[in-house]
Amino acid sequence: MAIFEIIEPIAGAPAPPGPWITRPAPPVSFSVGASPETGSPVWRVSLPSDPQAAREALSEAGRGLRAQEAALDLAQARIRRVASGGVSFAVGGTPAPERELMGLMGELRAAESGVGSFGLRETLSSGWSEAEEKFRAFSAQVHETLTNYTVVETQVDLVLIGRTSVGWTGDVRSLMVSDLRPDHADLHRRALTLALDSRTAMLRTFTTVLRGAAIVATMISSPVGAVTALPAAWKFIDQLLTDTRSH
Repeated sequence: MAIFEIIEPIAGAPAPPGPWITRPAPPVSFSVGASPETGSPVWRVSLPSDPQAAREALSEAGRGLRAQEAALDLAQARIRRVASGGVSFAVGGTPAPERELMGLMGELRAAESGVGSFGLRETLSSGWSEAEEKFRAFSAQVHETLTNYTVVETQVDLVLIGRTSVGWTGDVRSLMVSDLRPDHADLHRRALTLALDSRTAMLRTFTTVLRGAAIVATMISSPVGAVTALPAAWKFIDQLLTDTRSH
C-alpha cells in the first residue's frame, strides 16, 4: 500500500491537491550549521516493494491530481453561478460546495444586516470561524512553501531510497542510497514530479481562492466584502477538492 504524506510544520495546514495527507512536524531545533532545509515541509512517498504496484500507485496519484486541477479550472465559473443566483437551495442535488457557499453567504448577509462592521464576527457561527481559521492556516502554508525548500523523500518497503531538496531559485540537492537500483531511481523521480506538481497546484489553489473571493464579494454589500469573503471562497474550493479526491 502506498502512502503519500506531508510532514507539515504549520499547525492545521490542509492537505494540498493530490493524494496527500498532512502529519504534524516534530519541534525544530535550530543550531549552528543547520541545513537550509531545516523546518521545511517534507513530502514523503512510501511505496510497496513490488515495482509494478509502486508504479501504478504513482500513476493513480497523478490521475487524481489532474482531476483536481480540472476541478479548479471550473471553480470560478461555479462560484460565479452562485453569485448570479443561478443556484438555489430548492434545486435538488445541489453540489456540496455550492450548498456550503450559499449557507455561509446567507449567514454573512444576515449578520451584516443586523450589525455594522464592528462586532460582525461575533454574530457569525462556528462554521464561519472554522473556515476563517483554516484559511489562515492555508495562507501560512502557502507562505511557507514560497520561502522554504521543498523536500521530497521516497521510501520503498519503509526504506529511504532518495531525498531531494528543491529551492525556488533552482537549487537542487539529492541524496540517494549508494546501491540505488535503476527502477528505484525512476520511482524517486516520479515521486519528485508528483510532489512538485502538487506544490504548483497548491499555489494555484490560493490564487483561485483570491479570485473566487472577488466574485463572492458581489454577493454582499460590505465595502470590505472581498476580504470578508475569503473564508467562504476558501471553504468552497476546499470542499470542491475534497469531493474530487473522494471520487
